[in-house]
Amino acid sequence: MLGCTVPTIGGLPKGFYWATKWGCACIQIYVTLSRRWDVSELSKEEVIKFKSAWQDSPVKKVVAHVPYLVNPASSDKNLRRKSQERLRIELSRARQFGVNFLVLHPGSYGNSKKEDGMKRTIEAVHAIASEIDNQKTKILLETMAGQGTSIGSTFEEIAYILEEINKPEFIGVCFDTAHVFAAGYDIRGYKGYEAVLNEFDRIIGIKHMKTIHINDSKTSFGSRSDRHACIGEGKLGLEMFHALMRDPRFLDIPKILEIPERDTRSEGNLRLLQKLQSIPGRLPKSKGLRKKLMRKENDTG
Repeated sequence: MLGCTVPTIGGLPKGFYWATKWGCACIQIYVTLSRRWDVSELSKEEVIKFKSAWQDSPVKKVVAHVPYLVNPASSDKNLRRKSQERLRIELSRARQFGVNFLVLHPGSYGNSKKEDGMKRTIEAVHAIASEIDNQKTKILLETMAGQGTSIGSTFEEIAYILEEINKPEFIGVCFDTAHVFAAGYDIRGYKGYEAVLNEFDRIIGIKHMKTIHINDSKTSFGSRSDRHACIGEGKLGLEMFHALMRDPRFLDIPKILEIPERDTRSEGNLRLLQKLQSIPGRLPKSKGLRKKLMRKENDTG
């Protein structure tokens, strides 16, 4: 299942217009304005319009992303309080829309200890989980690149949070290809891909991976810098993306493209990934393979 982050200027239902235009089977959106703390009330009419647009689209699953300003690991009590309340609102809104997954950055511990920051994240998520029965929207902890004092750049940290919350029906993982590479997991090539996925399975468990952010990386291996690139234009190479697109374990989970040139290049990158998925065996050793695949796709499109 392949899709991308879609524009929603003009209202959330607009995202399904772009999903239809680009041929997305899944999409990622923000269900609130992502750079503001204040959130307007959600009307029944907005929910009806959203669900109607979804029904008329090819989209099978919708992923929402919690705004970056939310930091449940913060040592600042006021920021932590606002973050927990906003997360509660995000989850409530996602549930009303029928959104399948809500992606959350585990947070940043700032000038405190990492262990204390992780405990604060656990407490925040656990408090919200304890309020809800029959949860239909899963919160997904995203694997992080390791920039600054962020939590979640190692599989062990993600596993610890999952184990402490201990609500598998409520929480899972969003695996980001660019982030794990920048964090020090060499996912390049077929062997690298298998090695990293095996390590993820050993430490966290593949069953917990519910969404994949499928991104190339502008920065080098272990850089701990979060900078995405278009597919095949960064440091990861096409082999890893080919392996991922052909992996039968992930055929039915959302694979979400996140690239800087979203509005102008998402469609072309989606076509490239679809082309990779159609190629059996291993990719041929060929210079300029990406250009050839893109040219071939343009010729047939």
